[in-house]
This record gives sequence, structure tokens and C-alpha cells, in this order.
Amino acid sequence: MLVTGAARGIGAAIAAAFAERGDTTFMVDIDGSGLTQHAELLRGSGGAVHTMTASVADTAGVASVTAWVEAHAGRLDILVNNAAVPFRKAFFDTTDHEWDEVLGVGLRGAFLMSRGCWPLLNRPGSCIVNISSVHRNRLLPGLAAYGATKGGIDALTKAMALDAAPYGVRVNAVAPGFIDTTPDWPPPGPTRDEHYRQIAERVPAGACGEPDDIAQAVLWLTGPQARYVSGTVLEVDGALAAQAYPPLKHV
Repeated sequence: MLVTGAARGIGAAIAAAFAERGDTTFMVDIDGSGLTQHAELLRGSGGAVHTMTASVADTAGVASVTAWVEAHAGRLDILVNNAAVPFRKAFFDTTDHEWDEVLGVGLRGAFLMSRGCWPLLNRPGSCIVNISSVHRNRLLPGLAAYGATKGGIDALTKAMALDAAPYGVRVNAVAPGFIDTTPDWPPPGPTRDEHYRQIAERVPAGACGEPDDIAQAVLWLTGPQARYVSGTVLEVDGALAAQAYPPLKHV
């Protein structure tokens, strides 16, 4: 399997879940140092772990990734498009460069990786999972670029599922809610406690999710129990998307 944006957070948790299951795991990220650090923790956990530093927004970078996977494995069973650029700024203050970067990594990158890996994936039983977000349709101020990216991911997922279905390949997405991916921010103490207290007050489940919650959803979507599931967006958000909620402070 291959996961992008694998140096930290949700991507790292997804890589860990598959590696610990014994899968050969390919990890891709633009952050080479973070990628290497996390991969070292996974080596010896079960399956072989390979890393590559590359930008998924770049056609040449994606071509290098696919050639690398083909050289090591010859095929690919699972692709997880997780790479994204966290970004929050009002649309009227967002520059052309910022807009292009956010959509380039999060949306163009998912398209380029899926198209580039298609020759390696094109056989019955293979899967693609795109990582969306609760913010694809439940927005906060300042999420024009990020929300547009994740809304695009939903549409891309459904379109890809239709194109891939005749080949026996399934395509789905997972839409996380508030996931605690930054354990050191804010720093431990009153500020951090208040940050997560505000979130917990607004999430019906009463708390943030953990990166492994998303990893387990991806494991299920790519497993035999989900063999008839394709073209869907699985919300993993503690029922957050089921309710209307006010803008959050300090998030």
C-alpha cells in the first residue's frame, strides 16, 4: 500500500496500521526528515517500510513515485491520498500562490497520484481511499481554499469510483472531524486544555478523535468486509457533521 502525507498525523497513523498488519508500506511526503523519523519507528513492526520524499502536486514527482513503487513491488493494492496543506485565511486575503498550493497538493495531488498509480492498481480488488474532511461542507470562516479542496475530493471520489468500477477497483473517501494530530500544540497547560475543551463542547461524542480512528476506517474500507462499498464518503467525526455548529474559537 502507498500513503501520501505520511510524515505525521493521520497519514503516519494509516502507514502504521498497515505496516503493523504486515503489509509492504510505501510512505511519501514532502517532509523528508519527518518521514524518515516515523518510518524508523515502524521498521520491524511487521511489513517492509519504504519512504520517498516527493511532491504529489508535481507531475514529475508523481512519475518518480510510481516508478519507485513499480521497481520495489511491481504492483499496488491500496493507494491512500492523504497529503494536504492546512490553511486558514479569508478568501479576500488569499493569494494566488496560496490558493494554488492548497488545491495543488490536496486536490490536484490526489488526481495525479491516482492517475499515475492506475497501471499498478488496475485489477479487481484494488482500492483507492481519499482523505476528505468534515470541512468539505461544514465550514468555518477562513476555509475557502481548504473547503474547496475537500469538496473537490468528494466529487473526485465519486467520479473515480464510476470510472474504476468496471475494472473491479473501489474508490472511497474518509471525512475526519476534529482529530488530535498536534499533541504538542498548543503546549501542554491551560491553553491546550481550553483549546480541546472548546472542541469537546461542540462535538456530540464529547472529544476529539485520534489519528488511529481514521486509520481503522481506512483499513475497513480497503478490506473484504467492504467489498461492495464504493463511491462513498465515510464520516468519522463523532457525529459532528450530523449537527449544525457555531464557529469555534482558537481552532
